[in-house]
Amino acid sequence: MTLQQIRYVLAILKYGSISKAAQEICIAQPHLSSTLKDLEKELGITIFSRTRKGVELTAEGKEFLSFAKPLLAQEEKILELYSRNTLKPAFNFSLSTQRYPFVIKAFFELFHCYAPGQYEIHLREVNMRNVINDVFNGKSDIGIIFLSNTTEGFMRRYLAAKGLEFHLIKEITPCVFFKKDHPMAGKAAVTLEEMSQFPFASFESETSASPEFSEEVFFYNFSTAKKNFIVVDRATMINVLTHTEAFSIGTGILTSGFAGPELVSRPIKGHEKEIKLGWIHHMDCSPNEVFCEFIEKVEAVLEKC
Repeated sequence: MTLQQIRYVLAILKYGSISKAAQEICIAQPHLSSTLKDLEKELGITIFSRTRKGVELTAEGKEFLSFAKPLLAQEEKILELYSRNTLKPAFNFSLSTQRYPFVIKAFFELFHCYAPGQYEIHLREVNMRNVINDVFNGKSDIGIIFLSNTTEGFMRRYLAAKGLEFHLIKEITPCVFFKKDHPMAGKAAVTLEEMSQFPFASFESETSASPEFSEEVFFYNFSTAKKNFIVVDRATMINVLTHTEAFSIGTGILTSGFAGPELVSRPIKGHEKEIKLGWIHHMDCSPNEVFCEFIEKVEAVLEKC
């Protein structure tokens, strides 16, 4: 049993149903249902009875909360007591990620759920090599990267050599990004050969970096293209794609409010599920509860998109 499970039970009680509680606390309903079932199984009781209108506390559930609520009160007192004696913020979060707007959306959903009064947050959107180095050097607790069919074998060995572990979040079909009125926007899907006539926009890579660290899915060589935009940050990439006929390659996930509204994406034919999106961390240091919730929110954002 964890304190977070107790919070989930109180949320279900407050909102009267699992679906409403999941919506209000910004997590996926299947995860909330599964967490409740795990808790009931661990305790050997039924906390809620299901009704047509939602859920109601059972007698066992009422008894459970009579013991569980004081635990949360004690946690609050302990945090308040020791936060007076330290300069360390109550909410710490350090994340390095490749340039994915849906990851930033997931973070802010987590942030608003916690609504911390005091915090220190490090968000770094960098290239893949720097994501790995940030986690390896302890600058970030976890990192978000992708592997492809071509790079997976090499990258898993490389990560293992650094004592890092990769956890799959979702397999995604690579897409091209371009502006809404792009000549190819009328197609439901495109081929790389069709796109080769247009400028290619990519993120700058270190000259010494091997192809496995490319910011784009490494299955097509655009080095012979005559028209290239090479940028460093995501904002510039969005501007290039918005104001030219250039295209870029990525996950295809355009998250409302966190990506250019002028852009659209189309899947690339013949390359289904070649992106393996995942998170990395030190093998000998399990992520804490906050980061586990963050990964759940990334998964939830991906499902919505």
